[in-house]
Amino acid sequence: MSGADLGLLSYGQTRVLVDDFAESYRFYRDILGLLLKHHEPGAPEPEAGPYACFVAGDADLALFTRAYMDAAVGAEHRPRDGVDTVVVVLRVTDVDAAAKVAESRGARLTTAPADQPAWGTRVAHLRAPEGTLIELCQYDD
Repeated sequence: MSGADLGLLSYGQTRVLVDDFAESYRFYRDILGLLLKHHEPGAPEPEAGPYACFVAGDADLALFTRAYMDAAVGAEHRPRDGVDTVVVVLRVTDVDAAAKVAESRGARLTTAPADQPAWGTRVAHLRAPEGTLIELCQYDD
């Protein structure tokens, strides 16, 4: 069995579901410095939501209002339970430098840059406004 059995073309995007869209939007734009994938010059930014798609290297990282996704799948909208269910991993050239930039933009690191020999990486962690765990990750190909 393979993805071809589904007619899989490619990985589409990671979509982070949020409750406070504006605050989350500003974090991904201002703290992480991500750019919108489709944005006409002079057009208003989609800071009010319910959806925005950012470019993260070769991938798309989108924000979507959680209540809209709940409605789309017929789920009851309920509070988050505080358990991490996703980690957004952003590969960077220099974790220490990236962590300093994020801090200078107002982020608080949850873990300082550290080597993870078992993973073959150097990482630092921070959280988006609603708690999504963000990993800054450095490794060689």
